[in-house]
Amino acid sequence: MTSRQVHVDGQKRTLVPDALIGQGGEAEVYDLGDGRVLKWWKPAEHPDFDGLPDAQAQAKRRIEDAPAKLRALPGNLPSAVVTPCGFALDAKQRVVGYLMPKVSGDPLHSYGELKWRREHPIAGEDLVAMLRSLHDAIAGLHRARVVVGDCNDLNVLVEGTRVHLIDVDSYQYGSYTCPMFSERFVDPRLCDSALQPIKPHDEASDWFAFAVMAFRTLHGVGPWGGVHQPAEASKRCPNTAAARASRRISIYSPDIVYPKAARPLSILPDELAHAFQAIFERDQRGVFPRGLLEQLRLRACSQCGIEHARVRCPACQAQAHVPPAVVHGKLRSQQIATSDLALPYEVRRTTAVYLDGGGLWRKGRLGPERIGNVLAQQTRAWVGNKLGIGFYRAGGFAVGFVFKPDRGLLDDRVVLPKIRGQLVAAHATVGDDRAWLWLTTSEQGRLVTTCVVIGADAKVIASSTLDGPWLAGITGACAAGPHLFVPTDDGIARIEVVQQTIVQTRTFAETAPFVGSGDRLALSPGGIDVLRARDAIRLQLS
Repeated sequence: MTSRQVHVDGQKRTLVPDALIGQGGEAEVYDLGDGRVLKWWKPAEHPDFDGLPDAQAQAKRRIEDAPAKLRALPGNLPSAVVTPCGFALDAKQRVVGYLMPKVSGDPLHSYGELKWRREHPIAGEDLVAMLRSLHDAIAGLHRARVVVGDCNDLNVLVEGTRVHLIDVDSYQYGSYTCPMFSERFVDPRLCDSALQPIKPHDEASDWFAFAVMAFRTLHGVGPWGGVHQPAEASKRCPNTAAARASRRISIYSPDIVYPKAARPLSILPDELAHAFQAIFERDQRGVFPRGLLEQLRLRACSQCGIEHARVRCPACQAQAHVPPAVVHGKLRSQQIATSDLALPYEVRRTTAVYLDGGGLWRKGRLGPERIGNVLAQQTRAWVGNKLGIGFYRAGGFAVGFVFKPDRGLLDDRVVLPKIRGQLVAAHATVGDDRAWLWLTTSEQGRLVTTCVVIGADAKVIASSTLDGPWLAGITGACAAGPHLFVPTDDGIARIEVVQQTIVQTRTFAETAPFVGSGDRLALSPGGIDVLRARDAIRLQLS
């Protein structure tokens, strides 16, 4: 069993699950309760590294080398950088982690997620101010001769218009290099055709990563997003970051089918768009032109609400009108009120089923009813009409559970697969007799999505690591019996379990004009309801 006893300020402390506030592939972060947090490096014997000899060797090396590296960190760093303020020791007085001030904020990654941004609106001027703050922080690090190296949107926390840069133990300076990288942000100029680094990070690669983060924050899609569909099939490039980046086929290419849910490329001024295109397609490097951010004025359209920096709104000019009832082949569409939709929900303190401390509760006729015990502050749960599902994770282990919203106790016999790395996102699609649990983790710089299909009896029906274009719509999916229906830019896709494998079995192409990957689906009598950005419709096959 991995020991989580450390010495802080000369006193012995036990790192308990309730104090765990975050974890990634290399470390766990604990709240010390005094305005400081502890980043505790996972030792080689940590459960996350079981069966991974290379990762075990890296963990051992990290603990051996990191203390000297942190002591050599320059002292004149920007205030946005969260720097160490002490060390944690084990029983043999070896450094096993470092202390830093506790900061608040959401990962910059969330600001590029369209669903999250809809639920957490931010004024355009504040968004641009935040990007300017990040620009200033990176420029300040470079003045101190420090390169971020693994510069990515999970290592930046946003608090209003301020940013906090964390994970300084991976920075590159002096004789210390940064071997880590994130596939979504690594500079292809430094990589081979498989997008594996063959040259060390430099200041220019930090600015490339900044451009990727800024672009994704503004548009809701990365520079290698969309689908490459040239007229000649023989020229088609695989839609992977490695293939697209190595060939510099960015989202600006005329052969790219742009995601419907993303904000249009035309919302930005031409000069800023040309700068992005030059960086992604022609390897233009150097300090990202801050003047373009100072000149950027995002404002919301009074008609459709989309934020843009143009004289005329680029979205309204192309907006299609959906009449109240239209027959499209075998498909009938009808506008409905958004209040008519019956949607599953994630458990909150104010919902009918709620979390309170270490318990999962329901609001009963006679008062609160305890459904079961869970791990405080570490539990996520979702509820449908007849089924609820949830999980918690601590110390390298994950526990899944199911329950009925209206009666009975929690069943925690769900055997979840090992969750490695940093948990970036979690979501569940809940049906009447099964639920689809989606877990996205960051593993060695790559985002990996795992789906676990769980029955009402707590048995795992299927578990797969997935990679397909339909994954962009999973947060808006709905379940019906053995099937999962997912909104995509090509229409509603049907997903099911075939021989314990999760596969796409059909796409309803006739729904493509009405549905995009950013929409949300819900079952209705005889059809499917679609909650879109500005309205809701009911689709029925006749």
